[in-house]
Amino acid sequence: MKRTRATLLSLAASACFCADAAAQDDDNLAAQATDPTAALMSFQINDWYTADHHDLDDTSNQIVFRAAIPFAFGSTQHIFRITQPYATSSPAGDGLVDSTVFDLVVFDQPWGRWGVGVSGTLPSGAQGLTTDKWTAGPALGFVDSSNKQYRWGLFAQTFFSFAGDDDAPDVGIANIQPIFSYQLGGGRSLSLGNSALIYDTERSRWASLLASINYGQVVGFAGHKWRPNFEVGYDFKDDSGNQKWVIRAGVSLLLPR
Repeated sequence: MKRTRATLLSLAASACFCADAAAQDDDNLAAQATDPTAALMSFQINDWYTADHHDLDDTSNQIVFRAAIPFAFGSTQHIFRITQPYATSSPAGDGLVDSTVFDLVVFDQPWGRWGVGVSGTLPSGAQGLTTDKWTAGPALGFVDSSNKQYRWGLFAQTFFSFAGDDDAPDVGIANIQPIFSYQLGGGRSLSLGNSALIYDTERSRWASLLASINYGQVVGFAGHKWRPNFEVGYDFKDDSGNQKWVIRAGVSLLLPR
């Protein structure tokens, strides 16, 4: 009887340990999913809906595919990411929007990670939804992950035109993304999502000041880890035509190594 009771207690303790370990794994995945420097392979499908524009009575919507692929090249560790939007409706029409890519070489540190690389856009968009320019520029970022409950950092991408339609305006953009995520436990997290401060170097002015809050939760389904998420954002740069209120929803397939 005593042996049976001890066995049951041991099984219960093992089950609790496994549950705690699984919860910690989900929390770690949730933190990595909101970190552009993390070596986490992921594939996302999102719907980005602009419910209102500044000084413009119209809405817009994009379906956005994003893939993040970590890989090694020699002794260096890279994060490659591509983002491909498709506008289902917008004041400029519908169709493909220019593709955005970056390749970041990352370096692990005791406090977290930092990376340096290159970002760019391809003029793959439809008429009215493209800059008609190829762009490239340096990218730089860091994330402090020394605290398990939250991460913070900064990620900057730059885009300067170097080829394309000579009649199209030159492009000069600095996209600064503040990073902050807070782990709520059970794979749930709050983050700044797609918040971005965008500076137009050609016009020497801020083009967008978007602040967003994103909620997501890591769940298991069909033998894989997924992160459905929901986000609300507001652009404080009230230039005519700028997005005003943005609602974003999506799901990510997470494939840890």
